Amino acid sequence: MSHQPPLVSIVIPCFNATRYIPETLNSLRAQTFRDFETILVNDGCPDTENLERVLEPYRDEIVYLKSGAWASISGSRNNGINASRAKYISLLDADDIFEPEYLSVMVGKLEADPGIDLVYSDATYFGGSPWDGRTFMTMNPVEGEVTLEKLITRECTIFISVTARRESLIRAGLFDTQVRGGEDWDLWMRVVRTGGKIVYDRRSLVRYRVRMGSMSSDKLDLLRNGLTVCQKYLAMSDVAGEERRLFEATAARYRANTDLVMGKQALYAGRRAEAIDLLSRANQTLNETQVALAIVALRLFPRLLHWYVRRRYPTEYVYLH
Repeated sequence: MSHQPPLVSIVIPCFNATRYIPETLNSLRAQTFRDFETILVNDGCPDTENLERVLEPYRDEIVYLKSGAWASISGSRNNGINASRAKYISLLDADDIFEPEYLSVMVGKLEADPGIDLVYSDATYFGGSPWDGRTFMTMNPVEGEVTLEKLITRECTIFISVTARRESLIRAGLFDTQVRGGEDWDLWMRVVRTGGKIVYDRRSLVRYRVRMGSMSSDKLDLLRNGLTVCQKYLAMSDVAGEERRLFEATAARYRANTDLVMGKQALYAGRRAEAIDLLSRANQTLNETQVALAIVALRLFPRLLHWYVRRRYPTEYVYLH
C-alpha cells in the first residue's frame, strides 16, 4: 500500500451481506477514477468465516477492519471514517453498487467547488422488489437548493451513498450511534447545521439493492426511527423558533404516518374496528381524500374493501410499500 494518502476512502460496513460483497467490490474495480482506498468494516458479522473466504481475492485491494463485536451500522461507518487516510469519504453499503463513473463525478464536483461539503447522486433500485427499475429521486423528488428546512420536513431526502469531505463529517460529529434507522438523516442535518453545503447530481450513479429483511425494508420501523430523530432535536436546547416548529410538524406527520401504516395492516388483516380507529386518527393530521374514502368504505362495505385490497396486493409487504 502506498504511503501517499488516497484522495478518497470508500467505507463499506459489512454485516450479513457476504453473498453480495463480490458484486459490490467488483463495481469498485470498474471505477474510472482510481485514486481511492476501500475500507471494509466487519464489526461482528455472524458469517465472518464465509465473508473472509469470499474476500480472499480482494485482500490486496481493501483495508479490512475487524472488531468482533457488532454495535451498529453507525459505529461501523464511524470506525471506517476514523481509519481513513483520505480527504474525501464515500459511503457504500455492502449490497449496493457504484456505476463506473460514480467517483469521477462526485470527486469532480468536490474538487471544482471547495464550498461543497457533501454530494450525492440519484440511484436505481434493483434486487427483485416492486421498485425495480425506479430511481430514488423519482420516489423522493428534490428541487432547488438543499436547505435545513427541506431536510427537516423531508422535502429533500438524501441517498446514503454520499461523497463528503472527511473534515465536514468529523465537524458534524459523525454518525450518532444512539440513533437507529434515521442515522443518515440525522447526520446530514448536522452537516448543514454546522455550516456545510450539500448538493446533488441527477444522474443515476448507484444501484440500490432493496431486499426483504434488509434494514431499509420495514416501513413501520423507518417511521418510528424518524420520529425518534425528531424527538432528539426537540430535546435540544438550541433548537428553537422556526426550527423547533418544523421538527414538531415533522414529528406529527411521523406519528400520523405510523398510524396510517398500522391502520393499513389492520385493514389487510380484516380487523375493521382497529383499522377505522387508526386511519381516522392518522387523517386528523394527513387530511388525505384517499384515506377518508377508505374509512367510509370500511364503515359501509368492509368485506368488499378487504376483498379488493387482498386481490390487488398479493402480500402485505407490497400493499404497505
